[in-house]
Amino acid sequence: MNFLLRSAAALLCSLFVGGAATAKPQVATLIVMPQDLRQNPQIVSDLQRRGINHATVYLTWADVEAQPGHFDFSAYDPYFDQLTQGGLSLVVVLDMGGRAYFDGTGKHFPGRTTVPEWLYRQVPDGFMKNFSGQSTPQPDFMNPTVRQFSAQFVRNAVAHLSQRYPGKVTAYSIGLQEEHEIKYGQTGYQWRDYADAAQAAFRQQTGAPLPVINYTSDIALGLPRTEPLLHAHKQFREANLKEATCFYADAIRSQGGRAMSYFGELFTAHDGIYATSVAEQLADCLDIAVIDYNFYDGYSLSPDARVLPMLANYMASVGYKQIMVGAYAEQWERVKKSTELLPVISRTLSTALAQPNVIGYEVGGLQRQLDTHLTGTVDLDKLQALRVQPPVPATASTGKKLTVGILASTSNYYVWHGDRSGGVNVHREALLEAYNLLSTQPGFDVHVIGEKNLQEDDLLQRLNAIVVPHQAALPASIKQQLKAYWKKGGTLVQDMRLGEFDENGKPVYDWMHEVFGIENITWRPRGGIFLTDDGQILRLKPARKLYTGYAAMTPRPGYRLLATDILNKRQGIMVRGERTLVFGFTPQLVEDATQAMWQQIFVREIANAVRCPTLATCKTPPRSP
Repeated sequence: MNFLLRSAAALLCSLFVGGAATAKPQVATLIVMPQDLRQNPQIVSDLQRRGINHATVYLTWADVEAQPGHFDFSAYDPYFDQLTQGGLSLVVVLDMGGRAYFDGTGKHFPGRTTVPEWLYRQVPDGFMKNFSGQSTPQPDFMNPTVRQFSAQFVRNAVAHLSQRYPGKVTAYSIGLQEEHEIKYGQTGYQWRDYADAAQAAFRQQTGAPLPVINYTSDIALGLPRTEPLLHAHKQFREANLKEATCFYADAIRSQGGRAMSYFGELFTAHDGIYATSVAEQLADCLDIAVIDYNFYDGYSLSPDARVLPMLANYMASVGYKQIMVGAYAEQWERVKKSTELLPVISRTLSTALAQPNVIGYEVGGLQRQLDTHLTGTVDLDKLQALRVQPPVPATASTGKKLTVGILASTSNYYVWHGDRSGGVNVHREALLEAYNLLSTQPGFDVHVIGEKNLQEDDLLQRLNAIVVPHQAALPASIKQQLKAYWKKGGTLVQDMRLGEFDENGKPVYDWMHEVFGIENITWRPRGGIFLTDDGQILRLKPARKLYTGYAAMTPRPGYRLLATDILNKRQGIMVRGERTLVFGFTPQLVEDATQAMWQQIFVREIANAVRCPTLATCKTPPRSP
C-alpha cells in the first residue's frame, strides 16, 4: 500500500493516559508530516481546535543513520520542536520496515526505502523474500546482524527524543513491517517471509518447506482445502513475530520509553496469511496496543461501525491495559467517497471510546492530495466534520448482569481464509453480529475472548456462559477446554458447526455432539417451518448470509427440542440441554422480515440457558432475558 494510505494506519500509534479511569483527556491523534507545517504554519492550532491533542510522526532510520554508527537528528528536531512547543504530544513511529521513502517536502523517491542504503549492501542476505523467491525491501528482523544495527537505531532514537522532549512523547511505535503493523506484510499478494533463513528454520522444525497459503476456502462449497502444515505455519510465523516485537519493545523500554505496536483488523479474510493472531501473545511485551480498521473487507467498501468496538473489546480480554482504536478512510478516499464515511467513523469511535481500556483514537486517510508526486496534507474540513463523542460515565448497574464470553478463535479464521460464502465472510459476520446484539443488551456484560482466555485465566472464571459463533474449525485442544469449562459449571452455546473441522481444515464431523446432545444432523437446503414448545410458529427462509439451509438436529435422550420441524417431529433447529444450547443455523444473520424475531430469540434463549440451566426444573424456559 502506498505511504499516504498506510501511513494513515500507523497513526494509530497514539496513546497513553495513566489508568482506565483517570481524568486525563483521551488521546486524539493524526499523522502530521513536515510538509503540513510548511504549507500551513498554523496547523497545530488548527488541529487543536478540532480536538486533536497528539501528532503521530515518523522517524526514518535512513535519515537518522545515513552512515553506519553516525546518528543525526537535526533534520527532525525543528519539526518536532514546532509540534511540541505548539502544545501537541508526540507518538513516534520508528520507521525501519522498508516503507517507500519520502523526503521532508513529501516527495517520493522511487527505489529508496526508509532502511539505510548501506544496510542493503552490508547485509544482502538480511531481507525477506516473497513466496515467488523474489527479494523484498523488508528487513528480516530475525537476522542477527540486521537486529544488531536496527536495535542501535531504536535505542539512540528513544534516548535522544526522551531527553529532548521529556513528558511529551507518549509512545514509540515498533515499525517492523512496511505497513507498520505486527504481521507478515503483503505487497500485491506476495506474502512474506520465504527467505532462505526462514525456509531452513521451518524445515528444521517440521521436516517440510514453508507452505504457500494463497488460496481461499468457501464453506458454502463444503469441505475446505486441507493444509496439513497450516497450523504449524501459523505457529512458526507468530513465534518469530512475537520474539522480534518483544526484543524491540525491550530496546525501547531500556531507554525509558513506552513500547507500542498496532494490529490490522483481526478475524477477517486475510488473517491466515498475516499471522495477526499473534495479538494474543504480546500483551506482556507492549505498553499500548492499537487496533485499526479501514472500512474495507478486502473486496469492497464496508461502512461497518461494529468492527472497532468488537476488536477493542477483544484486545482488552486478551490482556491489553491500554488500547487505541484507529479508523482509516484511505480506501474510500481513493474513490472520492470519504465524506460519506465520516458519520460512520464518528459513530464507531464514539462507541469504542466508551470501553474502559480504550485510551484514545486515531483517524487517517483524510489527506488532501495536492500533486501526483507528493503526499497529501491534512484535510481540515473533513476533520472538522467528525463528531467523536467523549465517553459517558457508566451508571451504576441496577441488577446482576450475565457475563458472557464470545469465542473468536483465530484458528477458525486461518482455515477459512478468503471465505466469501454468500458474498461475505460468514464467520466474521456471525461474530460481529453476535457481539453487536449481546453487547447492547442491558442485562449482559460481554467479552470477546480468544483461545488464550480458555487457559483458566481470571476472566474465564467470571464467565456465566461462552457463546461460540460459527467457529467451524477448531483445534481439538480448544474443544477440550470448552468441554472442561462446561463440566465445571459454565454454560455453552453454539450457533452452528462448532469444530466440524480441525485446525488444518480436515473434517472431523463433530460439533461436540456429546456435550450439546446431538444424535444426528440432516442438512436441509431450503427454509423450514418450526413449532416451539409454547405453540409459536417460526419460519426460516433462505438468505445470503445464511449461505445454506439449516441443520435439522435430532436430540439425544435428556435433551429437548425448542423448535421442532413441523414435517419431522423428531428433528428441529434449537436443542437445549443442561447448560447447553445449540442452533442449527445462525439466527443473528437472518435478513428477511423475520430478522428482529430471530435476533430476539437468539438473545432470549442464551439468557434462558444461563438462568434456567436444569431442564428438569424448568420445562418451559422463561421468555424474557
